Amino acid sequence: MNWAALLGNPIKHTLSPIIHREAFKQAGIDGAYIPIQVKEGYLEEVMKGLCFMENLLGFNITIPFKEPAVRLMDISGEEVKLIGAVNTVKRGEDKLVGFNTDYSGFLQALDEAWGENIEGCKALILGGGGAARAVIYALHTRGAKEITLALRSQFKGEKLKEELSWASIKTIPFKKEAIEGALAEQDLLVNATPIGLKGEAMPFSLERLSKNAFVMDLVYNPPLTPLLKEAKERGIPFCNGLAMLLYQALDSFEIWTGCRVEAGPIKEILHRWEKEATENR
Repeated sequence: MNWAALLGNPIKHTLSPIIHREAFKQAGIDGAYIPIQVKEGYLEEVMKGLCFMENLLGFNITIPFKEPAVRLMDISGEEVKLIGAVNTVKRGEDKLVGFNTDYSGFLQALDEAWGENIEGCKALILGGGGAARAVIYALHTRGAKEITLALRSQFKGEKLKEELSWASIKTIPFKKEAIEGALAEQDLLVNATPIGLKGEAMPFSLERLSKNAFVMDLVYNPPLTPLLKEAKERGIPFCNGLAMLLYQALDSFEIWTGCRVEAGPIKEILHRWEKEATENR
């Protein structure tokens, strides 16, 4: 049996095993997908062990390891070098090859849910971790006019500007006044933080965000975060991160196996989960 894995902490909320189980089934591959909760500080030891498991196709990496994993790759795709984060790893000849499918999954999901031309748009991204870096890269490749990051740390903001010097970004404090002041000018708001994962509300209001704008929350469990509830109440179009999860997973699966499976049947399974999860809250 072949297998793939997910490395992260925490991982109990993940739906990735559902997606990959169906992908293996569609592709006719005898395979399994296993979530592995890695103790912080031990990522390198775990990855060194995985490197020599011959029936391992590869693995995904999620919070909080996407950025530190970059230095542990033997080979990396160009997008990983620019983004500075890796979420997909292929095992090849005792080497670990890093890719980033978060950015392509984000674009596929945004195209599907919003359908607007990103070129020339203004976007506000909450957070500056691995997912935010992938979103910046995605928007940059599509010609976004202005990308603003809301960050808690000014030092991190300066570091990001330096590391992502290929992109034109500006930063604001992750504070109510600063974010609400910036919202009126935005076409797109993306939450790339874990806020909402435990039902937490954002420390700001969407009152100043145009109804012609779009809100995307990369959190998908719960399906309707407090941020998205407010967007819904204000009549602002929105989506959660479920479609991004699906498309980045399918891109990862193709990297590991060479097989591109159909999104439709897996999407139906995820929609059933989403409906049940929403009704049970």
